Amino acid sequence: MRKEIMIGVCFCVAGVLCACFFGYEYFVTYGFLNEYHMQSFAGADLDSKALLANIIWERGKFFLLLSIAAMTPVKKIIPLVLRCGICFTAGIFLAACMLNMGVAGFAFFICSWFPHGVLYLIAIILILHVDIHSLYNRKNLLLKRVALYSGVVSAILLGCVFESVLGVRLLRWVILWLENR
Repeated sequence: MRKEIMIGVCFCVAGVLCACFFGYEYFVTYGFLNEYHMQSFAGADLDSKALLANIIWERGKFFLLLSIAAMTPVKKIIPLVLRCGICFTAGIFLAACMLNMGVAGFAFFICSWFPHGVLYLIAIILILHVDIHSLYNRKNLLLKRVALYSGVVSAILLGCVFESVLGVRLLRWVILWLENR
């Protein structure tokens, strides 16, 4: 377990260093978190239905590919690859937030991953850590598989709803809080 945590920490630090050394000018001058983009996001009138549909489409593609890959022998390395990718991306995003907003960028970073990120992680854990083949030759096979898949789908859909509704409101609140500071 310590190795896995250290691998995640190393990839997170690598993401921070990459953003600071190679992406400093991009994130500060031209990046998506500069003052213009933040004010545009805070003042935008978003169509929540269209946003929800887009989020479901984007997350659905990822989780469908993950579910298909989880049924192959590649399943053994997927958790490590996902952990490394998530930690590296989180490091880059954390550095970008803090380069543009200072220490208050940490609040923006946390609000951009919470609460929908927790539900997505639950769905990933259910997909990767439940051995579907162990459900065969058991009583109530169909019931167990339906319960597993409905849990995954409900976690994904609830995460999409939280991301489109609650996530947007949290990020707008943080942006307005940063402007009024």
